[in-house]
Amino acid sequence: MIRNIHKGSFFRNISGVFALVLLVSGCGDRTDSTPDIKQAPESDTQRPNILFIVADDLGYTDLGIYGSEIETPNLDRLARDGVMFSNFYTAPTCSPTRAMLLSGVDNHPAGMGSMYREIAPNQVGQRGYEEHLHTRVATIGELLGDAGYHTYMTGKWHLGYRDDNSPAARGFERSFASLAGGAGHFDLLPIVGPGNAPYREDRDIVDELPEDFYSSRFFTRKMIDYIDSNRDDDRPFFGYLAYT
Repeated sequence: MIRNIHKGSFFRNISGVFALVLLVSGCGDRTDSTPDIKQAPESDTQRPNILFIVADDLGYTDLGIYGSEIETPNLDRLARDGVMFSNFYTAPTCSPTRAMLLSGVDNHPAGMGSMYREIAPNQVGQRGYEEHLHTRVATIGELLGDAGYHTYMTGKWHLGYRDDNSPAARGFERSFASLAGGAGHFDLLPIVGPGNAPYREDRDIVDELPEDFYSSRFFTRKMIDYIDSNRDDDRPFFGYLAYT
Protein backbone atom coordinates (compact mmCIF):
# COMPACT_ATOMS: atom_id res chain seq x y z
CA MET A 1 0.00 0.00 0.00
CA ILE A 2 2.88 2.36 0.75
CA ARG A 3 5.53 2.61 -1.95
CA ASN A 4 8.44 4.78 -3.04
CA ILE A 5 10.02 4.98 0.39
CA HIS A 6 12.32 7.98 0.34
CA LYS A 7 14.03 8.01 3.70
CA GLY A 8 13.94 5.89 6.85
CA SER A 9 15.23 7.03 10.22
CA PHE A 10 15.80 5.09 13.42
CA PHE A 11 15.78 6.84 16.79
CA ARG A 12 17.49 5.10 19.68
CA ASN A 13 15.50 5.13 22.89
CA ILE A 14 16.86 3.40 25.99
CA SER A 15 13.45 3.29 27.67
CA GLY A 16 12.39 0.44 25.40
CA VAL A 17 10.53 2.43 22.75
CA PHE A 18 11.87 2.48 19.22
CA ALA A 19 10.69 4.86 16.52
CA LEU A 20 11.09 4.51 12.78
CA VAL A 21 10.19 7.43 10.54
CA LEU A 22 9.54 6.89 6.85
CA LEU A 23 9.20 9.78 4.47
CA VAL A 24 7.18 8.48 1.55
CA SER A 25 6.91 10.14 -1.83
CA GLY A 26 4.02 12.50 -1.37
CA CYS A 27 1.40 14.44 -3.20
CA GLY A 28 0.09 17.96 -2.86
CA ASP A 29 1.62 21.23 -3.94
CA ARG A 30 3.93 22.95 -1.51
CA THR A 31 2.81 26.40 -0.46
CA ASP A 32 5.02 29.34 0.44
CA SER A 33 4.13 28.88 4.12
CA THR A 34 5.37 25.28 4.20
CA PRO A 35 9.00 25.01 5.37
CA ASP A 36 11.45 23.19 3.11
CA ILE A 37 12.20 19.62 4.13
CA LYS A 38 15.82 18.57 3.73
CA GLN A 39 16.39 15.61 1.43
CA ALA A 40 12.84 15.87 0.13
CA PRO A 41 11.45 13.63 -2.65
CA GLU A 42 12.42 14.06 -6.27
CA SER A 43 10.00 16.90 -6.99
CA ASP A 44 10.36 20.18 -5.12
CA THR A 45 6.63 20.75 -5.68
CA GLN A 46 5.65 17.82 -3.45
CA ARG A 47 5.51 17.36 0.29
CA PRO A 48 6.27 13.90 1.62
CA ASN A 49 3.84 11.58 3.26
CA ILE A 50 5.17 10.61 6.70
CA LEU A 51 4.68 7.29 8.45
CA PHE A 52 5.97 7.29 12.04
CA ILE A 53 6.25 3.72 13.39
CA VAL A 54 6.85 3.11 17.11
CA ALA A 55 7.79 -0.32 18.51
CA ASP A 56 7.17 -0.80 22.22
CA ASP A 57 9.57 -2.62 24.58
CA LEU A 58 12.14 -3.22 21.87
CA GLY A 59 15.74 -3.24 23.04
CA TYR A 60 18.46 -1.22 21.33
CA THR A 61 20.17 -4.35 19.98
CA ASP A 62 16.99 -6.30 19.16
CA LEU A 63 17.28 -5.19 15.52
CA GLY A 64 19.75 -6.81 13.16
CA ILE A 65 21.15 -3.46 12.06
CA TYR A 66 22.28 -2.86 15.65
CA GLY A 67 23.87 -6.29 16.08
CA SER A 68 21.00 -8.58 17.09
CA GLU A 69 21.11 -12.31 16.49
CA ILE A 70 17.47 -11.94 15.39
CA GLU A 71 17.06 -11.46 11.64
CA THR A 72 15.14 -8.27 10.83
CA PRO A 73 15.95 -7.82 7.12
CA ASN A 74 13.18 -5.38 6.19
CA LEU A 75 13.93 -3.01 9.05
CA ASP A 76 17.66 -3.35 8.36
CA ARG A 77 17.10 -2.40 4.74
CA LEU A 78 15.10 0.68 5.71
CA ALA A 79 17.82 1.71 8.15
CA ARG A 80 20.63 1.28 5.63
CA ASP A 81 18.73 3.30 3.04
CA GLY A 82 18.04 6.04 5.54
CA VAL A 83 19.66 7.82 8.44
CA MET A 84 20.40 6.18 11.79
CA PHE A 85 20.47 8.30 14.95
CA SER A 86 22.13 7.16 18.15
CA ASN A 87 21.71 10.06 20.59
CA PHE A 88 18.03 10.61 21.27
CA TYR A 89 17.10 12.29 24.56
CA THR A 90 14.77 9.97 26.39
CA ALA A 91 12.86 9.40 29.59
CA PRO A 92 13.24 6.20 31.63
CA THR A 93 9.64 5.11 31.07
CA CYS A 94 7.10 4.79 28.29
CA SER A 95 4.54 7.60 28.30
CA PRO A 96 7.00 10.43 29.14
CA THR A 97 9.06 9.33 26.14
CA ARG A 98 5.99 9.28 23.91
CA ALA A 99 5.16 12.81 25.05
CA MET A 100 8.60 13.94 23.90
CA LEU A 101 8.35 12.09 20.60
CA LEU A 102 5.03 13.73 19.74
CA SER A 103 5.76 17.23 21.05
CA GLY A 104 9.48 17.68 20.53
CA VAL A 105 9.94 19.12 24.04
CA ASP A 106 10.95 17.76 27.44
CA ASN A 107 8.35 15.53 29.06
CA HIS A 108 7.78 17.93 32.00
CA PRO A 109 6.40 20.87 29.96
CA ALA A 110 4.39 18.21 28.11
CA GLY A 111 2.72 17.22 31.39
CA MET A 112 4.26 13.76 31.67
CA GLY A 113 6.93 14.22 34.36
CA SER A 114 6.30 10.59 35.22
CA MET A 115 4.20 7.77 33.89
CA TYR A 116 0.44 7.74 34.45
CA ARG A 117 -0.43 6.62 38.00
CA GLU A 118 3.27 6.33 38.86
CA ILE A 119 3.87 9.79 40.34
CA ALA A 120 5.13 10.29 43.89
CA PRO A 121 2.88 11.89 46.53
CA ASN A 122 4.87 15.14 46.44
CA GLN A 123 4.31 15.40 42.67
CA VAL A 124 0.52 15.24 42.80
CA GLY A 125 -0.99 18.48 41.54
CA GLN A 126 2.36 19.93 40.48
CA ARG A 127 3.00 21.52 37.11
CA GLY A 128 4.60 19.02 34.80
CA TYR A 129 2.90 16.03 36.46
CA GLU A 130 -0.62 16.34 35.06
CA GLU A 131 -0.42 12.73 33.77
CA HIS A 132 -1.64 13.52 30.27
CA LEU A 133 -0.21 15.21 27.18
CA HIS A 134 -0.83 18.83 28.15
CA THR A 135 -2.26 21.49 25.84
CA ARG A 136 0.55 23.90 26.64
CA VAL A 137 2.58 21.97 24.04
CA ALA A 138 1.61 21.32 20.43
CA THR A 139 1.75 17.85 18.94
CA ILE A 140 3.22 17.02 15.56
CA GLY A 141 -0.31 15.98 14.57
CA GLU A 142 -1.64 19.44 15.35
CA LEU A 143 1.22 21.19 13.54
CA LEU A 144 1.00 19.07 10.42
CA GLY A 145 -2.78 19.24 10.44
CA ASP A 146 -2.50 23.05 10.42
CA ALA A 147 -0.08 22.69 7.48
CA GLY A 148 -2.66 20.81 5.42
CA TYR A 149 -1.77 17.21 6.20
CA HIS A 150 -4.21 14.43 6.90
CA THR A 151 -3.31 13.03 10.33
CA TYR A 152 -3.94 9.45 11.47
CA MET A 153 -3.08 7.48 14.60
CA THR A 154 -3.45 3.79 15.41
CA GLY A 155 -2.04 1.73 18.28
CA LYS A 156 -0.81 2.58 21.75
CA TRP A 157 -1.48 6.11 23.04
CA HIS A 158 -0.79 6.06 26.82
CA LEU A 159 -0.98 9.87 27.03
CA GLY A 160 -4.43 10.37 28.54
CA TYR A 161 -7.70 8.52 28.97
CA ARG A 162 -10.30 11.28 28.73
CA ASP A 163 -11.90 12.50 25.53
CA ASP A 164 -10.22 15.90 25.87
CA ASN A 165 -6.73 14.38 25.90
CA SER A 166 -7.37 11.62 23.37
CA PRO A 167 -5.65 11.50 19.96
CA ALA A 168 -8.80 13.00 18.43
CA ALA A 169 -8.37 16.03 20.70
CA ARG A 170 -4.63 16.36 19.96
CA GLY A 171 -4.55 16.76 16.23
CA PHE A 172 -5.45 13.37 14.75
CA GLU A 173 -8.46 13.45 12.44
CA ARG A 174 -8.82 9.64 12.57
CA SER A 175 -7.57 7.38 15.34
CA PHE A 176 -7.94 3.96 16.89
CA ALA A 177 -6.08 4.08 20.18
CA SER A 178 -5.20 1.67 22.95
CA LEU A 179 -5.27 4.14 25.83
CA ALA A 180 -3.42 2.17 28.51
CA GLY A 181 0.16 0.96 28.84
CA GLY A 182 -0.81 -2.34 27.27
CA ALA A 183 -3.65 -4.79 26.63
CA GLY A 184 -4.36 -8.28 25.39
CA HIS A 185 -3.14 -8.81 21.85
CA PHE A 186 -6.23 -10.87 20.98
CA ASP A 187 -9.06 -9.28 22.95
CA LEU A 188 -10.13 -6.62 25.46
CA LEU A 189 -8.14 -8.18 28.30
CA PRO A 190 -6.65 -5.32 30.37
CA ILE A 191 -2.99 -5.24 31.34
CA VAL A 192 -4.01 -5.18 35.02
CA GLY A 193 -7.26 -5.25 37.00
CA PRO A 194 -10.86 -6.05 36.08
CA GLY A 195 -12.98 -4.81 33.20
CA ASN A 196 -12.04 -4.18 29.59
CA ALA A 197 -8.90 -2.62 28.24
CA PRO A 198 -9.72 0.98 27.23
CA TYR A 199 -9.79 1.79 23.51
CA ARG A 200 -11.09 4.79 21.59
CA GLU A 201 -11.95 5.05 17.93
CA ASP A 202 -11.85 8.76 17.29
CA ARG A 203 -13.73 10.05 20.36
CA ASP A 204 -15.84 6.96 21.09
CA ILE A 205 -15.01 4.26 23.65
CA VAL A 206 -14.77 0.85 21.98
CA ASP A 207 -16.93 -1.86 23.60
CA GLU A 208 -15.97 -4.78 21.36
CA LEU A 209 -13.26 -5.85 18.95
CA PRO A 210 -13.50 -8.03 15.82
CA GLU A 211 -13.40 -11.79 16.43
CA ASP A 212 -10.14 -12.11 14.46
CA PHE A 213 -8.50 -9.20 16.31
CA TYR A 214 -4.73 -9.33 16.69
CA SER A 215 -3.25 -6.01 17.76
CA SER A 216 -0.36 -5.57 15.31
CA ARG A 217 -2.35 -6.72 12.29
CA PHE A 218 -5.42 -4.70 13.29
CA PHE A 219 -3.52 -1.46 13.92
CA THR A 220 -1.74 -1.85 10.57
CA ARG A 221 -4.96 -2.47 8.66
CA LYS A 222 -6.67 0.47 10.36
CA MET A 223 -3.80 2.76 9.35
CA ILE A 224 -4.00 1.52 5.76
CA ASP A 225 -7.78 2.10 5.75
CA TYR A 226 -7.34 5.65 7.04
CA ILE A 227 -4.67 6.41 4.43
CA ASP A 228 -6.72 4.89 1.60
CA SER A 229 -9.80 6.90 2.56
CA ASN A 230 -8.20 10.13 1.33
CA ARG A 231 -5.72 8.97 -1.29
CA ASP A 232 -7.30 10.97 -4.11
CA ASP A 233 -7.52 14.45 -2.62
CA ASP A 234 -3.88 15.50 -3.25
CA ARG A 235 -3.16 16.18 0.43
CA PRO A 236 -0.18 14.49 2.11
CA PHE A 237 -0.62 12.39 5.25
CA PHE A 238 1.09 11.92 8.60
CA GLY A 239 0.51 8.50 10.14
CA TYR A 240 1.51 7.62 13.72
CA LEU A 241 1.51 3.81 14.00
CA ALA A 242 2.38 2.72 17.55
CA TYR A 243 2.56 -1.01 18.18
CA THR A 244 2.09 -2.35 21.70
